[in-house]
Amino acid sequence: MLASAATNALGSSVMKHAYGGRGDLLSSGVVGAFLKIALNPWIALGLSLFGASFFFMAAALSRAELTFAYPLMSGVVYLLLLVIGFFIFHENITLMRVGGMALIIAGITMLAAQS
Repeated sequence: MLASAATNALGSSVMKHAYGGRGDLLSSGVVGAFLKIALNPWIALGLSLFGASFFFMAAALSRAELTFAYPLMSGVVYLLLLVIGFFIFHENITLMRVGGMALIIAGITMLAAQS
């Protein structure tokens, strides 16, 4: 599950690197945006990471319950993205985000305690 979360978070980060903050992506229309995305090598890397995440999650689901594995993976992805967003993309971490993360971690802990 951790490998799935890590590759998912990296895939999202690569996508952000490729197009984050660019408001002009749709300026040439839907077809133009599709071509910009399809021809960007960063997108291929991001999709590859998402594919790896899919396979790691499939392996995890062969050993764990869906109702435990998916929330755990999603929570870890969010935590990783919070850290990556702050350190790499210089995004703000607000008190609400910290509170939300605390609630997510509490929920994952409760799920883990029942498993």
